[in-house]
Amino acid sequence: MDAAEFCSTLGVDVTVIEVWVSEGWLRPHVSSGRHDFRHADLARGHLILDLTHRMGVNDAGVDVVMDLIDQIHGLRGAVASIKAAIEREDVETRRRIVESLGRI
Repeated sequence: MDAAEFCSTLGVDVTVIEVWVSEGWLRPHVSSGRHDFRHADLARGHLILDLTHRMGVNDAGVDVVMDLIDQIHGLRGAVASIKAAIEREDVETRRRIVESLGRI
């Protein structure tokens, strides 16, 4: 979706979106110098609005929240990769890994 549709959907001005992009809170795909917003960007935009308007979180707080969300997303991907790697192992290796994890 283009910037105009994105702004309309969220009910914000394009200057607000420009700030969010410059802060790194949104990372839309850029093609031919234009922003292309995806569904994930829309979800992030709704979250930013909730944080800033409904919850009263300041910009520094939004930075922290968005960074933590990005870290969680990265960790979920890493865990999924580890799980897939374990599932490719033989039964005995999987058993030893599960047993080891039980001791953590």
